[in-house]
Amino acid sequence: MALIRRRRTIILVIVLCSAALLLVYRAAVDLESLGSKLLYDDDTEVSTDTEEPDSDLCYRNECTKGSWKLRSPPFESLVDFERVYPPTHRGIWKMCGSEENSREPEDRARFHATQADRMIDLMNYVWEPRTGRMREWRSEEFVVRLLKSPGGLIFNGDSISRQHFQWMEYALARSGVFITEDPPYLPRYDHKRIHQFILRKDHPMTKYLQERAGVPDSRMERPIYIKIDNHVLIGEADIRNITYSLGAKDGFKLYDIFDYFEDWENFVKDMVAAREGEEETVTEDSIILLNTGAHWSRGSWYMLPNDGDAFEQQSRITAAFREMVSRITIRLASIQRISIYYRSTSPGHPSCTKRSIPYSSSAAARAGEANVMERMAAATPDEQQKIVRKRWDWDRFDAHNMIWKNTIDEIMRARSYSTVNSKYKGPKWYYMDVWDQALQRPDAHTQNLIDPKNDNLDCLHWCVPGVVEQWTEYLNHLIFFNDESDR
Repeated sequence: MALIRRRRTIILVIVLCSAALLLVYRAAVDLESLGSKLLYDDDTEVSTDTEEPDSDLCYRNECTKGSWKLRSPPFESLVDFERVYPPTHRGIWKMCGSEENSREPEDRARFHATQADRMIDLMNYVWEPRTGRMREWRSEEFVVRLLKSPGGLIFNGDSISRQHFQWMEYALARSGVFITEDPPYLPRYDHKRIHQFILRKDHPMTKYLQERAGVPDSRMERPIYIKIDNHVLIGEADIRNITYSLGAKDGFKLYDIFDYFEDWENFVKDMVAAREGEEETVTEDSIILLNTGAHWSRGSWYMLPNDGDAFEQQSRITAAFREMVSRITIRLASIQRISIYYRSTSPGHPSCTKRSIPYSSSAAARAGEANVMERMAAATPDEQQKIVRKRWDWDRFDAHNMIWKNTIDEIMRARSYSTVNSKYKGPKWYYMDVWDQALQRPDAHTQNLIDPKNDNLDCLHWCVPGVVEQWTEYLNHLIFFNDESDR
């Protein structure tokens, strides 16, 4: 009996040792795998969440962690460039720079040639995610997805959002998808701050897209995309209420950057509502793409008190920004069947004319673009202009981005814990992070001369296509990725 007990003990020890070794091996494999996801040459932390192992698509915001690589084969001439990007469709395609018509005739040809060369140079770099790849952009597939939602895609933001919208419109037209703008039967069709676009009726491509989407004629009467111009996303009543609480004096004047499409939240609610007779075919979420950020500065919000140091003054702007985010998210909270993407505000580069190529990595860009406000002031010898430029507050863009990101994280965390049926949980929110990707491209701004007296070049807006094309492809990737993940 003693011999049998010793044998059983030996067998048990062997089994336990084998199990321990297996656990150690698995832990080592997991650590190696985790290390490969976390450690990169620029020391940027990357989310360890991954999609299905058999997929080679990048995971959400990991798609914009990477670098710009040389195009292969490169564009050698404007002819090469225009073969891929023909200068068509309502004139929205332009060279970098827009002051050509203000130049003397004999100087225009030289200016145009210079800007054409710069466009070729900046478009000879393409984005490469560090892990995986983005879903391929297919215009027809994208439009079919929009048709399968009640409200399609709604852009709402400032002039940089308008650039994003214009490129998407161009990308569709380049593929033979044509639209009609603001048909008079649509609600608010004549409002100057909103434009609505339906597929062109009786066009062969429209018929093909409808058949492919499998949607009824009623859906074809409504927009596939809408553009709303709201630079700060809130209107006069909110602006006065918020700024008065922060010490603004009564009766201040509002300038054009505060122009607003009134009650846009309820307009969106109506446009994305389900329609009778479409229950079986129009089943996807409508998409809203929001952004505001470039105009949240002391220069624009001049009505707030200027007492205290720069930190105190900027803190008032941030407090107003935080309150705007709260009001917007609350007003949209009851809308069903929408996915809302907040695109991060992209950075400005104070010395954009001094670089002709992208940074090599995110780490290099962060180092090169440090001390943004000091470099902005250093770009001009004029003391008054130094004060003006510092009040643009470009150093607060990313901090304000983080307010949106953290708010979205909180909303989605609460949504995941909710026991309410998913159909009635309200919007799905997603943070669309383009910061690092855009930070690497100081060479890709328009460099328009916006203030000849003070030699002020535009280092905030972007040459199109450039980074804006990547935003469209990234949005396309996120929409389909999230649709599939949420099913």
